[in-house]
Amino acid sequence: MPNYIGFIRATKDSHEHLGPDEAQRVLENYMAWADERTKEGRFVSGGGLSKRGRVLRGSGGDVGATDGPHTEATEIVGGYQVIEAADLDQAEKIFATHPHLEFGPIEVRKIGERGCED
Repeated sequence: MPNYIGFIRATKDSHEHLGPDEAQRVLENYMAWADERTKEGRFVSGGGLSKRGRVLRGSGGDVGATDGPHTEATEIVGGYQVIEAADLDQAEKIFATHPHLEFGPIEVRKIGERGCED
């Protein structure tokens, strides 16, 4: 069965309004979602991503690095979840139950089995 990745997107301040107890409940809801997918045999992996990183660009044999992903971006990819699903439609239905949708979008893509594919 193919794997699908859900990029957990949010604005930089989407969770700032939460108090400590609310933030803990949100984290527990995210973990419960992953636990349910694990029980179904669908959860492959997932995790949070740091807000900072580097963007590498090659040009004429040289490689340059800039802080990234993009400091001017209003939306960040804060994490990811990988699940197994029969097709994109089923993956969409599964990710449609994710509690993150209260805070921002989830971009769902098939992980290419032979490189970048449609």
